[in-house]
Amino acid sequence: MKRLVKYPVLASLIGVIIKEMKIMSRYIGTLVIVISLPYMLSGFFIGVGYTVGGEAANRNFYMNTGVESPLLYLTLGGTLMMASMFLIENASGIIREEQLIGTFELHYLTPNNTILLWFFHAIASSLLFLGVFAANASLVIAVAGSLLNPYEWLLVFAIVLLGILPLAGLGLVVAALTVRFKEVWAVANIVSSFIAMLSGFYYPLEVFPRAVQLIAQVVPTSHASELLKKIVSGMPGQPPLAERLTLMAALALGYLALGKVFYSRWEDEARRKGELSKY
Repeated sequence: MKRLVKYPVLASLIGVIIKEMKIMSRYIGTLVIVISLPYMLSGFFIGVGYTVGGEAANRNFYMNTGVESPLLYLTLGGTLMMASMFLIENASGIIREEQLIGTFELHYLTPNNTILLWFFHAIASSLLFLGVFAANASLVIAVAGSLLNPYEWLLVFAIVLLGILPLAGLGLVVAALTVRFKEVWAVANIVSSFIAMLSGFYYPLEVFPRAVQLIAQVVPTSHASELLKKIVSGMPGQPPLAERLTLMAALALGYLALGKVFYSRWEDEARRKGELSKY
């Protein structure tokens, strides 16, 4: 750690990652739920499909999605949905939790950039869900009888990161609002609901009117969901990878800049009014 003192930003990032790992290790039940919930939801939807469609359920699913394996399609979407919801809630909730235990203002006594510090928590959460996604995807891909080569895995990881990391920007927007109005979960749940609806985790976005599909184009997880299903699930059609990845990178920068602007404005106002420690 002494060597890292020369690189304070890197030291802060490693410290936050270790902190998040220690916290998560104390709540094994939560981690088990995070890993298993996509399977449970997939099983529920598959059961409903067989109840409604009977023997024609698989054929109907293929006709509507272009994917032969409902388990693969639904588990990929469910894992990405869990990652997006967790990231938004964690980016905003971590600040509220530190307020409640009385450690929030202590960060302002250090030379660290506070916005960068909250962003590091998002990176830690994203790395956690990369592992969760790899575990869930590997299992369902193996069950489906196919494997991904190393290039495809790297591409999948890049897509997942570009899809969920920008949500840290939304998390900072939510954090600024909740720190100001003292209520985090209601706002975070509303934002997560809109993200889930417009991302097509469990259904193709083509079921929506054209206007809704256009709105979904500004949601980074909608692109991640479509690309992952095409690459991993074998949906028909070749996605324009270069164009999509460029768009996702632009959205990532836009979302993170939006979060920085919102949080910086609240922070400046709180400093002027002495509200940094007013909970």
